[in-house]
Amino acid sequence: MNMIFFMISMLAFGTAFAIFISMMLNDGVKGLLDLSRKPVKWMSGAFVLYLVTFAAFILLS
Repeated sequence: MNMIFFMISMLAFGTAFAIFISMMLNDGVKGLLDLSRKPVKWMSGAFVLYLVTFAAFILLS
């Protein structure tokens, strides 16, 4: 069970990080702060998923 939470958290972190880097290169910091854009919502959601699953991984360990 721990390994499942760990894998989900790492995939979510990788997704959030990849979107962050691509948005930073394309639009700069101003594009990262525009919450009306769909990639920013995906990045935020992936990061929240990372936080929740990593916390579950730590608590179950």
